[in-house]
Amino acid sequence: MKLSDIAAKANVSKATASLVLNGKPGVSDTKRAEILKIMNESNYTRLRSPRKSSNQNKLKIRFVAGTNDDVILTKYQQPFFNELISFLTSEASNKNLSLIMSIFPKENLFNSLKEIEQEEKSAGIILLGTNLTSIQLRPLSSYFDNLIIIDTESSGIDCTTVTMNNFLGSYIMTQYLLKMGHKKIGYIKGQPRINNFFDRRRGFKAVLTENKIDPKELPIFHMKGMHFAHSDERHIESLLRFANSVTAIFCENDYMALNLIQELQNNGISVPEDISVIGFDDIVESHFSTPQLTTIHVPLREIANETIRLVLHGLKEQITTRQQIFLNPKLIIRDSVQKIST
Repeated sequence: MKLSDIAAKANVSKATASLVLNGKPGVSDTKRAEILKIMNESNYTRLRSPRKSSNQNKLKIRFVAGTNDDVILTKYQQPFFNELISFLTSEASNKNLSLIMSIFPKENLFNSLKEIEQEEKSAGIILLGTNLTSIQLRPLSSYFDNLIIIDTESSGIDCTTVTMNNFLGSYIMTQYLLKMGHKKIGYIKGQPRINNFFDRRRGFKAVLTENKIDPKELPIFHMKGMHFAHSDERHIESLLRFANSVTAIFCENDYMALNLIQELQNNGISVPEDISVIGFDDIVESHFSTPQLTTIHVPLREIANETIRLVLHGLKEQITTRQQIFLNPKLIIRDSVQKIST
């Protein structure tokens, strides 16, 4: 059996199977165990002996996530998280660091991280904070040294964070919709609510208020925020009523925007001819949708690079003042928004 056959059985790329075979980071614990199990059951034998790994000489940096079914899945199916982890792994390797992955249920995150750090101490911890509350983040930040929290705003905590400027992204996006003549703008809120969504909502409302438009008078709709999913018939009826009351729809992320476009098209509503749709995050799928999605690009590579820089800085110096870093996103104009006459 070839490595490509192993990859096909595990429903992963050959490159991912190769990472597992060579003991390299970048694959979740669950998927790694699944691939190794398939290799063992298939009596897989590599054709060539691997070169000795240099990871023994590298400092270990731990990437940690607390999983839950609503936001972060154990297997990281979401393109946004896959891309972020890929950039972190690449930058860590460039800096001669070994990135190890640790994934725990969100409810047991603090205790689980304490236990694994006692067993295998890392030189620094990168914590994915997307689905974590301030109550969950505060003890983690207080207890662990050289901890960097990414993908969430934590202004109420004395911690070090690196994330995108969600407020600015929504501010720019809403300005663009107004420039394109849209004043009846529907808003789709992601469920469950996360810090990033709250900041995006604030940016949206700020621009409208500045332009003498009352956000309370614009309709709101709720959708699952972190997965591609099909809706039931009753949900579709409500969605179509919502869509017919506006000329453009602001979605808190690309998952919702792409789901929305699909549902509208399935029901005879064309985007952008009948209604404009805009997203946030610039995930890979937004490039290939029909129409291609106008969205906000999140600088994931820069977030990864800055995170690794801060980890290295923490290794070299005793940090007395923590910092919270916001990297600015930018508008990506594609085909899903159409200018209308005012």
